[in-house]
Amino acid sequence: TRKKAPFHVALFRKQTTSMSLLEARFHALGELLELHAALWRPAPFHEPRPAWRARFPGFATRLLALDDAEVERLAGDNFALIELAARHLGPAFPALSLLRQLIELPRADAPPAADQRLVWRVPGRKQAEIEAFAEAVPDASAPLLEWCAGKGHLGRLLGRRLGLPVLSLEHDAALCAAGAELAARAGVAQRFLALDVLSDAAPPHLPGRHAVALHACGELHLRLLRATVEAGAPALDLSPCCYYRIVSPRYQPLNPDAGLALSRDELHLAVTETVAAGARERRLRDRDLAWKLAFLELRAAAGIARATTFKPVPAAWAADGFAAWLRHLATREGVALDAAPDWAGIERVGWARQGEVRRLELLRLAFRRPLEIWLALDRAVYLERQGYRVTLSEFCPRQVTPRNLLISARR
Repeated sequence: TRKKAPFHVALFRKQTTSMSLLEARFHALGELLELHAALWRPAPFHEPRPAWRARFPGFATRLLALDDAEVERLAGDNFALIELAARHLGPAFPALSLLRQLIELPRADAPPAADQRLVWRVPGRKQAEIEAFAEAVPDASAPLLEWCAGKGHLGRLLGRRLGLPVLSLEHDAALCAAGAELAARAGVAQRFLALDVLSDAAPPHLPGRHAVALHACGELHLRLLRATVEAGAPALDLSPCCYYRIVSPRYQPLNPDAGLALSRDELHLAVTETVAAGARERRLRDRDLAWKLAFLELRAAAGIARATTFKPVPAAWAADGFAAWLRHLATREGVALDAAPDWAGIERVGWARQGEVRRLELLRLAFRRPLEIWLALDRAVYLERQGYRVTLSEFCPRQVTPRNLLISARR
């Protein structure tokens, strides 16, 4: 007999509960993620044989048989990954089919073309992101506060479209100066303050202002959320990014009843989707992964666990080839090399592992978008519980940016 659906999943399906729809979705998605943790917590990069591989050998064989083009296609399609997992693992995990329902969100319409004076010197993809975000902001009447502003591109566009003054906070004084010049050129009432938004100097600017932030990373947008609530700011429009950039090794949910604990590595999984890269970028990505895996295998042979982390590798190290790259990394990480290493053999091992990891990680990637939406819901529900009317939507197609979630809150 099939197991009864988890409590909050059943509530969400009926949509007849005392909790809000955001809250019901938040708890349902959290329960489903916890229920399927054995499928997404093990990272094939660190674990060559995750436990699910032995439990579902047929599915593992199916993944390992995929050609490169199919791997690339699936890695860029969240819904296809969920359907693939549900089709092969459904008898053991019948609730997998609910994931698609729980991650579908309303999406804003395509924005009209912006006045070129407002987007002058804005790179093409960034311009598309800013225009889509600005168009998706549902309403605004209070003066604007742009958080982590950079050169103030978003604030400049919003200020002109809405006819509102803008205060842009940015820690880099050079970016502030460049932004002020662009604002003057566009005729927008935009003022810049060079300050660190993590400092005590930032929150006093929030009362009475409508805060906006496009792709503010981890601790930066968490600071904004808490400061918005504490200041009683009238409105917030936020697109979160880089959830893993936090000060603690584990994520502390904003809602104490969240029920899902995440490591920094698991937070990173939520933002691994990227817009389709060109052939050169894919080659470099694959090479970097293969070389890192070669190092992990070499290090594992020396008795060091594959899960032991190491600092990012400088891109310049790759210029002189694999042998020099590996020497640099081994020296830095304290791993002894043989007197005459078989460089070609070591690299072959890395490439073999690269092909395996790219395929086995597809199951983990099926939970990438559910994790990201659960994290966004944690933020949305937090605001809702603090007295805000909140919506969660997609402000643009993923082809513009996969970090396309918009949290809109109005007091």
